Order: sequence, then C-alpha cells, then structure tokens
Amino acid sequence: MFDIFVYLYIINLTGEGIFQNKIETTSMNLFDHEFRRKSDLLWLLTKKEITLKYKRTALGILWSLLNPILLALVLFIAFKIFMRIQMENYTFFLLSALFPWNWFSASITMSTGTLIGNVSLIKKIHFPRHFLILSTILGQFVNFIFALPIIIGFSYFYGKGPGINWFLSIPILMAIQFIVTIGICLAISMVNAYFRDMEYIIGVVVSMLFWMTPIIYPLNIIPEAYRVFLILNPLTYLITAWRDLFMSNATDWGNIGISFGSSLVFFLLGILIFRKLGRRLDEVI
Repeated sequence: MFDIFVYLYIINLTGEGIFQNKIETTSMNLFDHEFRRKSDLLWLLTKKEITLKYKRTALGILWSLLNPILLALVLFIAFKIFMRIQMENYTFFLLSALFPWNWFSASITMSTGTLIGNVSLIKKIHFPRHFLILSTILGQFVNFIFALPIIIGFSYFYGKGPGINWFLSIPILMAIQFIVTIGICLAISMVNAYFRDMEYIIGVVVSMLFWMTPIIYPLNIIPEAYRVFLILNPLTYLITAWRDLFMSNATDWGNIGISFGSSLVFFLLGILIFRKLGRRLDEVI
C-alpha cells in the first residue's frame, strides 16, 4: 500500500500538470518551488525506506540500536572473556566504532540493490535516480542519530563526557562519512545494475573491510609489518576519529583531514560512474 502511495505521490511531484498553469513566475519562485518539490520527494523516499524496513516488526526502529549492541556483546564475549584482551572500557571501545560502521556498512549493503529493486519507479517515472540512493543512506543516518544518546551515556559513564568540541566535530565527521558513503553507494548501485555479481562481491568486501578497519582492536596492536594495510584503508582514519571523539573527547584533525580528502575522491568517482553508466540504465534493468 505504501508503494502505491509513493508511486502516486511521485507522479504528482514530477508530473507536467504542475507546470500547466500559465502564470508569470519569477526565477526565484521557480527555484524555490523546484527545491521544495525535490525535498518532498527525498523525504518521502527516506520515509519509505525506514517504514518498509521495520514493517511488521515488534521492536521497529529499535532494531537499529539492538543490532550493533548485540554484535558488541558477542565480540565482547569472544575477545574480552574468551581471548582475554587486556583493554579498559572495551564495550565502549566497540560501540564507539560500531555505530558509525553500522551506518556505513548498512548503507553500502542496502544501496547495492536499490536501483534493481525500484525498476517500476525508474521505468515509469522520470525523477532523479540518485534520490533512491540518498534515501537509503539517509534512512541509515536516522538510525545513527538514534544511537547517539547511547554513545553519550557511555561517554559520561566511561569517558570524559561530551565536550564543547562535540558540537563542531560531530557535524564535520557526519558530513565526511555522508560524502564518502554517497560516492561509494552511487558507484556500486549503478555497477550492480550492469553486473549482478556485484551484490555478492560487496558482501565479501564489506566483511573484509570490517576486519581490516580498527573496530574491534586498536591500531597499535597490529605488527608494524602489517599495519600498512590498515593505513591504506581510508575508513581507518574516519573510524579512529569517531572513537577519539567519543572516548577521549579529542579531535584529531590529521585523521579528519585524511578522511575528508579520501571522501572527496570517492565522491567524485561515484558521481562520474553513476552519470556515465546511468545513460543506459533504462535499457539494462
């Protein structure tokens, strides 16, 4: 039922009937009208992502919090109890990286099949295709926002508590992660429309990235000979910046700068691939 509502609403937003009123309109009014139309469309698609994901579940959006918490519990038992890793506040150490990672990995995994899963909308209605990808990322971003109170609670209990630099660093890190995630998601979603094997490859790559990013372990325990592989991973700097902020109330501008530079590279590559391959999207799907 919700899909039908989305379909009809997009037709209303993108239909020619909107422009059939022959009235004189200033360029500023046209820009404002276009902006509001696209904002409404993006909001509706994001709402659709969130609503359909948790449809008919007892806990609803709470699963977005329970998934990383339960994973942290499993990892805590495995590494802290069984393997006896000597590290203070290991639960907070895990969650401070798992929540940002969950936003990234879920966006990547779900956006891979987004274009394929919305064939009817793409073929019947003309609208910005990248809005489908943006709505997926925004849906996961909402989950991350809901997780912040838990991080704040752990920060008060285990760390130094939220500081004034949180108000500056969190929006910056959110923007960087949003940029890099958009770039990657645009590329893989479009490539998957041409090569359906990409969906299975991404699952393996995301799992590999999880273990090659310092999420469940600190970077300094990796031997020098192998640390270069983690240093080449751009997510290392982003996840480390999140953890430094949450646990130590510190802003590492070096990690943030490297993360921002790499995010721009992925963003531009993603736009290039999406635009180039998108010209024949209607034919391949």
